[in-house]
Amino acid sequence: MHPILSNGRRVAAYLAAWIPLGAILGMAANLAGRWPLLAVIAWTVPVTLLLAIVCLAPYYVCRSLPLRSSAWTKLAFNHVVPAIGISGLVTVVGRLVTSALATTFPEFGDGLGVSAPVLQAMFAMLYLLAVALHYAWLEMEASRRAEVLAREAQLRALKAQVNPHFLFNSLNSISALTAVDAEQAREMCIRLADFLRTSLRLGERTSVPFREELALTQMYLDVEKVRFGGRLRVRAAIGDECSAAEVPPLIIQPLVENAVKHGVAMMAEGGEIVLEGGVEHGQLWFRIGNPFDPESPSTGKNGLGLRNIRERLASRYGSGARMDIEAREEWYQVTVRVPMGRGETV
Repeated sequence: MHPILSNGRRVAAYLAAWIPLGAILGMAANLAGRWPLLAVIAWTVPVTLLLAIVCLAPYYVCRSLPLRSSAWTKLAFNHVVPAIGISGLVTVVGRLVTSALATTFPEFGDGLGVSAPVLQAMFAMLYLLAVALHYAWLEMEASRRAEVLAREAQLRALKAQVNPHFLFNSLNSISALTAVDAEQAREMCIRLADFLRTSLRLGERTSVPFREELALTQMYLDVEKVRFGGRLRVRAAIGDECSAAEVPPLIIQPLVENAVKHGVAMMAEGGEIVLEGGVEHGQLWFRIGNPFDPESPSTGKNGLGLRNIRERLASRYGSGARMDIEAREEWYQVTVRVPMGRGETV
């Protein structure tokens, strides 16, 4: 189906674009100036509607003959010949309209007269203009699709960094636990398997409800609680209005992982991670806060998860999303804001 015909608003806009073109055709048909205004309108409407319909046909020819890969001789033959044929057809219809309306408007008795060759040339030019516009449309669509594919590839590459990053850390934790508590190591393996299974399922989607992303984050915390025990505490204050909001998958867990690895894990007494979220001014916001030791040595990789999230947000939403990082005294927090209802990218 022609893309214009797939949407009522597009059809209306397309027909509206033909109103000034129809007015020009009406003036060209009445070059001799012998037709009254009502007669001009009566002739122009059916002819313009017919021309609007036939000018949709180039879409299918243009789609089958790409501009970049088709020989110019083939392009000329497949567009110029139909333009001449369509011009002749619409001219014949224009003559038939004048004959049909002659009983109502005696001025039509003389037919199109000197206007016929002018109109025939105009019909051909309008058809060729439609060909050019269809090629421009197809080029823009191809460019948009290429941009979307490139962005999706970038998102897949960025998401692919998340699971290995967490997996290596978890395997190291399991390895350490096997020497001191085999039962806990076994429990952590089970929880890790559940987490990875769910994260792979969600990672295949472009958007997920916030509640599912939050549930995945809770599964991650369950894995880490096996390792840290009472040293890892979590307090959540998430508004109910957040549940159905669409977010990119694997967007919260890396932030919580960052809070565990560079906050709680570096403190002998552990600490509490605070998860907050709500909807404000048409945006979903969520915040992850954690205590940290300003004097703890840097691992050199503190920014991997944060950089990953920042790049994914920029790739997905452009300037429509923000990630703010704040570190004061012994408290570190990351706040992310994304537009509501914009789970899919341009």
